[in-house]
Amino acid sequence: MPGFAAGKLDDLVLAGPRLTLRPWRTADVPGVAAAMADPAMHRWLQLPFPYGHEDAAQFVSSFAATARADGSSLECAVEQTATGRLVGAAALRLPTTGRPDAAVGYWIDAPSRGHGYAAEAVRVLAGWAFDVGVERVELECDVRNLASVATALAAGFRFEGVLRNRLRRPAGDAAVFARLPGDPGAAIRPAFARLAVGGIGDGTLTLRPRLPEDAADVRVEERDPLTVAMSFTDQPPSDEDVTRSCARSGLDWMVGTIARLTVLDDATGAFAGSLQVRLVGPPSVGGIGYTIHPAFRGRGYTTLALRLLVPWAFDTAGFARLELGAKRDNVASQRAAERAGFLPDGVRAARLRNPDGTFSDEVRFALVNPAARRS
Repeated sequence: MPGFAAGKLDDLVLAGPRLTLRPWRTADVPGVAAAMADPAMHRWLQLPFPYGHEDAAQFVSSFAATARADGSSLECAVEQTATGRLVGAAALRLPTTGRPDAAVGYWIDAPSRGHGYAAEAVRVLAGWAFDVGVERVELECDVRNLASVATALAAGFRFEGVLRNRLRRPAGDAAVFARLPGDPGAAIRPAFARLAVGGIGDGTLTLRPRLPEDAADVRVEERDPLTVAMSFTDQPPSDEDVTRSCARSGLDWMVGTIARLTVLDDATGAFAGSLQVRLVGPPSVGGIGYTIHPAFRGRGYTTLALRLLVPWAFDTAGFARLELGAKRDNVASQRAAERAGFLPDGVRAARLRNPDGTFSDEVRFALVNPAARRS
């Protein structure tokens, strides 16, 4: 679908339940400058910093106005309908002969966050786009920008994948979401339930979601010879793979098939290990993996971490069954699972590859949520 004819978008105003999306006005310049004075606004936006009054004036009177005039982008000031207060910006880059899909972008000022305004604005723009014949609307964000991931899901955009090294400032990978006219458009639930604020702990250990800054500790853990020997793969991941997996852990928690958790030693605050919960096979079945950092082995931390995980997995995340496995020679891991309440669940012959190319049997364990049992 080609771009819109010149001038067709000049005066277009769109409305949502709480918001009005309208053309920019000269009177909006101070509000834009004030919003952009917040350094946090520039973490993900490709804009100059510092961003002053002249930058805001150029955006309002030149860039935004020109984009509407030539039909390339529907640039909108986002205001609260009830008060007329400017709360942010939203834009729909329109299709061209070289790019058949549309794309949305947005920002919400600091005082107005937390009310779902970005998702509402995106919904309004996507709805208008489909009404005029656009066949696909994309939303792209840094994999670490979890607020934008939440916006995409709330606006009914489906996760489609990650583009490596897509972004330049800040450098990183991009998550791509999209909606088509035939998609339901309802808000999409995150893949995994949230942990409690601050994680879950028992005074000895705390479990929290993995963060990008955990990468250095994860590398040490993954390179340890015992970790490699007892892992489900025969080679440690590369440094690049560890960096990427840590950077996108929050994204995967919301849209993927794995929830990565970091185990912290409460006495020191140090990284003490890793837990993963995977969505495997039938619905509500979680596959668990775990590794303890070499510096914290021999303290029973695997058992303690599993005991912390189970209540969240059953009571909050709603898993009906948790499964885990260990190589036959990994007796310590098997004992840790049993001490955490997991029961033997059979053996799979020659399932796990060893570093020397041979295969080990996998000893399986499982724990069933009592609430999932038939009465």
